[in-house]
Amino acid sequence: MPFFSSDWDDEEEDDAFEGDLNALARDFERKSRDSFSARELIELFKYYSNQFPSAKGEFKADTYMRLILEQGLQRFPYIPDFAIHMAEWLIREKKYKKARKYIEQSLAYTPFEPTLIFMDSMIWGLQNEPDKALDALLNALNTCGDDEGLLEEVLDMLLHHKQYNLAMPVLERALELGAEVNGILEKYLENTDETGLMGALLPMIEKIVDQDPYSHEAWYVLGSAHMALREFEKALTALDYAVTIHENFADAWLAYFECLYESEKYSQLIAHYNEQVQRFPKKTFQEIEGLLAWSYYETGDIKGSRALYKEVLKREPHDAECWYSMGLTYHYEGNYSAAIPYLEKAYDLDKFESDYGLVLASAYLGIESKDQWEPLYETLSIEHPNTPELWLDYSLAVSESGDRERALEIIEQGLQNNPSNPQLLYRMGALCYLCGHQPAAIFVLEKALEIAPEEHFLLFTFAPELKKATSILECILRFTTIRYE
Repeated sequence: MPFFSSDWDDEEEDDAFEGDLNALARDFERKSRDSFSARELIELFKYYSNQFPSAKGEFKADTYMRLILEQGLQRFPYIPDFAIHMAEWLIREKKYKKARKYIEQSLAYTPFEPTLIFMDSMIWGLQNEPDKALDALLNALNTCGDDEGLLEEVLDMLLHHKQYNLAMPVLERALELGAEVNGILEKYLENTDETGLMGALLPMIEKIVDQDPYSHEAWYVLGSAHMALREFEKALTALDYAVTIHENFADAWLAYFECLYESEKYSQLIAHYNEQVQRFPKKTFQEIEGLLAWSYYETGDIKGSRALYKEVLKREPHDAECWYSMGLTYHYEGNYSAAIPYLEKAYDLDKFESDYGLVLASAYLGIESKDQWEPLYETLSIEHPNTPELWLDYSLAVSESGDRERALEIIEQGLQNNPSNPQLLYRMGALCYLCGHQPAAIFVLEKALEIAPEEHFLLFTFAPELKKATSILECILRFTTIRYE
């Protein structure tokens, strides 16, 4: 629960708590609390924190934890642990002013305790007081000495609370002392998809690389950060350094393969994989064999692609992505009957992935099975109402079956869920015109042109005959400089 985990660890085995915690807890719950020592209260806090949060309907560990902190603050105000953990608690509740009050009270007893000053700095940061936060941070750095472990914990705390400006000086001091911080940054890279966090972590990771350019782990973390930002060329450069420095770094090779795939460098992926698979245990690279199989397909080795997909599916029968990709190898060549069983399996395994259902419906449409594509599109419209491609595909299928009025109703339904989508607006404008609702068509077309005039070509992709509609062309000319003969 707490960030300062050193409170949880005894530095020496001889200092390990030997009391009966269960008995202590029973005494505490009977309200016999005045006789507990500071050490016993801290051990009880640890005991209850391991049960936090409690399951609904069960006894509330957090209630006892709060009581312990209040008891400790009242009886042992000179021991900073109680103020620190109370501040952590209040920060979670966003009661920053109250949290800082406890820290300041504790600082009156121990003014040179760096943990308290670091906490004070972070609270100022959370209150949007950057100057006060930085002053307190520099004070803490001056008092913490060479405590690498504390700096690592503070860095973790600051990143957790998104105090990136404060985290950088802590990182720099930690690196000066040779602290291990790669794992901390990697943890946040792996557990978030926030672009803002990635961008904030990047300069910190670059700082680590600058400090030790021969660290394969630092280059790996830098490559992972660029991958998270979808900067694949930069990621490949960093990961190449990682595997060059340490050629047996399997995780870096896996990331390198994935990056080659995302960069559509399929031939390179195949070549590097075939080279490295000889050097590692058989199962090392199994998790990217699906990417390898699609790389075979992209390079024209369809037979090899399908053979590998079958191997993967035999080993991983619940891998929806591989079922889907195997189906695509047939779907893209127009062999819908062969594609459908694989696409159906993918859709059965994962109905949350809209592409699985959309491509399956397209395959049903390819074999002209209206009894299958129409109910599936209807189901998908309930499962994925905010997916514009669904409404576009559904309306196109219905329009091509000869029912343009129904197709128009479908697009109207799609716009209710995606009111500003230009693709849907252009499709609606085209269908309105084709259905004889010309004033409505011009009105909708104007809305689409206001949002995305450069996409007006979508009108003619769907209905080429509109290139001869004078009112349509005049409307487009009011928003663009393009003329159609």
